[in-house]
Amino acid sequence: MTATSLKPGTSTQLTELFELLTQSIPETLSSLVGRDIDLKIGDTLLQEPQGLVDALPRRSAIARGAMDKKYAGKTFYTSFELPDAIAMSGLLMMTPDEVVNQRRNNKELEEGEEEAAFGELGNVLYSGFGNVLREKVQEIDIRMQGHAVVAPGGDAEKTFGSSKLVTCTFRMKIGGFPESTGLIAVDEETAELWNGAPIVTKGSEPAIEADGGAGASSTPTGVHRLEDEILESIPAAPIRGSLAAYLVQGDVYRILRRSCRRVGLELRRHGKGEIPNPAAHRNEIVVLEVPASEDRRFDWCRRIKDLSDSTPVVLLLRHPSRQRVTQAFLSRADAILGFPCEEPQLSQKLDTLVPPQASPPDSADDE
Repeated sequence: MTATSLKPGTSTQLTELFELLTQSIPETLSSLVGRDIDLKIGDTLLQEPQGLVDALPRRSAIARGAMDKKYAGKTFYTSFELPDAIAMSGLLMMTPDEVVNQRRNNKELEEGEEEAAFGELGNVLYSGFGNVLREKVQEIDIRMQGHAVVAPGGDAEKTFGSSKLVTCTFRMKIGGFPESTGLIAVDEETAELWNGAPIVTKGSEPAIEADGGAGASSTPTGVHRLEDEILESIPAAPIRGSLAAYLVQGDVYRILRRSCRRVGLELRRHGKGEIPNPAAHRNEIVVLEVPASEDRRFDWCRRIKDLSDSTPVVLLLRHPSRQRVTQAFLSRADAILGFPCEEPQLSQKLDTLVPPQASPPDSADDE
């Protein structure tokens, strides 16, 4: 069976969860390796394990996560092209960039790199996945289980098991290194539970037959394309300032990108684990997402305002309540919004907080 795209409109819940999971990758790894990681989600596909291996663009590092509780015995797969695994392991060990580049070209993990690439990085990666899954899926936990290096067309060890997989591909760029591809994957049964509905491929009925991939359309269905279209439809305002965002979930980042484009703000996204340095945010807007279990972020707001009361701070409250709104007010936030919220509502708030730009000095020739 060849890889088959899912039928539009039948996998909304699963696609949204995959999007949150993939967006957690840069959130968890960028601060660890000390480089910005840009990631764009791609296609969601149903495919056989061997078909997945055959389609790998090059030798790839596969990290396996063991799921638990209701999903005991199930595996969550993550694949990165091997040069990126080499780069991340080298950056983790603070190897100079020129050495990292040389090792990427060699396309081999050196002694000690494999444990760094799949040990510490994998544990942090799956910790991020766990945060998303525990919030969005009931009775689940996940931990790093093992790793392997798989070549296109190989995999005698059956790394991806024997069940059909639902995969979500992505494009990833680490700092100044070349762009590469990767994917996350779960078995079809798990994907259906997460979707709350059967997995339906293009050109098939809800019950997928053995030859369900025949004649499938190759039209890409990547969510990033829709997001890019939405973003491009918003008129880009002239840049009037900058915004520093301390976020937890990818859905906030998407709506914030749109607002910044409409208002005219340069967006700087900080890693999930970063704590704001109040002195670093003078003359810019700070946005803090506040999940239900992160009340310390109210203290972050208070510290920023203590140092510079003129620094605008926006608090986006998940699961807002009277008590939490009161906490936000006492932390002296300039704007308080419950999330989810509509982009025009957020844009309106940000527009009122853009610091006024100084008027240019009068020309000496002016009368």
